[in-house]
Amino acid sequence: MDFCKTVDRLYAAIPLRPLRDWIIRAHVEECPRCQARLLSREEAKSLLVGSAQFEDTDALWRRISAEAGRVPALPEMRPSRGSRVWRWAAAAAMAAVVAVTGFWLLREIEKPGFDAQAIASADRFQIDYVNVGGAPAQTFVYQPRGTDTVFVWASRNP
Repeated sequence: MDFCKTVDRLYAAIPLRPLRDWIIRAHVEECPRCQARLLSREEAKSLLVGSAQFEDTDALWRRISAEAGRVPALPEMRPSRGSRVWRWAAAAAMAAVVAVTGFWLLREIEKPGFDAQAIASADRFQIDYVNVGGAPAQTFVYQPRGTDTVFVWASRNP
């Protein structure tokens, strides 16, 4: 139930229709509470009326158009200026968070990574000879900075 309220608030905060549609669709597909409130296909089909169920469809249309002409049109509901401002503010804040996170990740990626000269040689560690499958092998030695751990990888010579 709290998750449904969170989705409602998120829906209200996002001004972009495609993203709003995706949020609602994803929520309804996952939320058992919201799925229980939906109609089944059979219930929805029972509410639909086909033209075969009416003898005179022209008379039905005349009645519908007469009723539609009698009811005054409702004024178009527009969101208040305050809610529109808050929606755009939320979207701008979200875009700023995404941009800052992206730049931070980019900075982390560009930092220098593995540098063979930065690692001190392991004075206490020495490999004299390595065989793989009865033949001499090529070895790769890696020691992380600040640890006594040494990783040795041996592979066959091509």
